[in-house]
Amino acid sequence: MITVDCSHSLAIKDKLLVHVADKLQALPILKSEKFILTPVDDSKTIDKIDVLDAISEFLESIDMKENYQAIPKGDEIKIEPLDGKDMKEKLEKISRTDTNPFFECTHCGFMTRYEDELRTHRLIHYI
Repeated sequence: MITVDCSHSLAIKDKLLVHVADKLQALPILKSEKFILTPVDDSKTIDKIDVLDAISEFLESIDMKENYQAIPKGDEIKIEPLDGKDMKEKLEKISRTDTNPFFECTHCGFMTRYEDELRTHRLIHYI
């Protein structure tokens, strides 16, 4: 299990989570300011170097690589912002495109990226 701490980078946390989890085919566990990546198959492990590469790829894709640094320490990776000239404008552009990519069940807190999956899940509560 690898923990990615985004406590100082909340503006990119959700999109970073989706990108890294999809890239590594890992199950993310959401916390308020962190997410934990666990392998789908218990016999496999997640390599920290692969997580760092996925984070770097994500930051390049949103043109923010020069504005953030990933600091590995043990099984935790901390995403820290650096001061940059156009950082505020870039962050506003990113957060404007999709404020929350997840749908949440009001009954139990189940989260998914797909509205149809949530609708099907809700039916379970009324059986």
